This record gives sequence, structure tokens and C-alpha cells, in this order.
Amino acid sequence: MASATTITTGQKKCTPFLLRVMVFSPESGYKFSIEIQKACSDKSEAIWKLLFDLSKKIDGEFVELVSVEFVAGDPNDISKISAITDEGMKRAQVRAFRDDVYPLVKPFADNGKKPTAAEKKTIDSAVKQAINA
Repeated sequence: MASATTITTGQKKCTPFLLRVMVFSPESGYKFSIEIQKACSDKSEAIWKLLFDLSKKIDGEFVELVSVEFVAGDPNDISKISAITDEGMKRAQVRAFRDDVYPLVKPFADNGKKPTAAEKKTIDSAVKQAINA
């Protein structure tokens, strides 16, 4: 007769990873990539992030000039970001990143300036809306 034994270790396990889910060229000379990152806290709690990296073609090579990191805080954002790793990005999310996030980030690739606190807040809000599109 077969039997099974279950052993629990009592410790949470968190496995970090970085997954590039999309590269998109919104216009000639620019491209952005979206990556999902799962990091782990000291207590093995998962920390979900979405990275939006904008590159510009300079001297025939794409050079990353702007990187936006969105750290999911509320359960809905965490659920949406983690779902991208399984399902990919939905059409509405792709459109929102192209139409809403990219235009806010592009000026910083063009002029090299750092965004103000208000601009960062606007970009963060646009990323949050794109994730939930």
C-alpha cells in the first residue's frame, strides 16, 4: 500500500527573476522594453516591479537613456503585474504604454533632464493606469 508524507520547512521561499515581456518601437529611432521583475525582501516577501526602459538610436546603436521603475504596492497592481508573466501583455496595456507612458518619458530621452517630483508622479500614475488597462 502506498503512502505519502508531507514535510513543511516553516520558511517562506521567494525566487527572484527578471523577465523581458515586450520590446516596442513607437517611432523611428526609439524603442522601449518592458520587463517584469520579482525581487525578494529580507523576509522572503515577493516585491513585484515593472521596468519601462526607453532607448534612442545614437550613432546607429540603441542606447538606454531613461528607465522607469514601478513598484507594485496594492494587491490589484501585484496581481496585474504577476499575470503578465503568465499571460503576456494585453492589447489595452500595450496601447496604454505606447500612447500614455511613452509620450511622458520621451522628453527626458531627448533633453537628458531629470524629471521633477510632479513629473515622476504623473509618470507613475500613467504606468499604474497602463498596468490596469
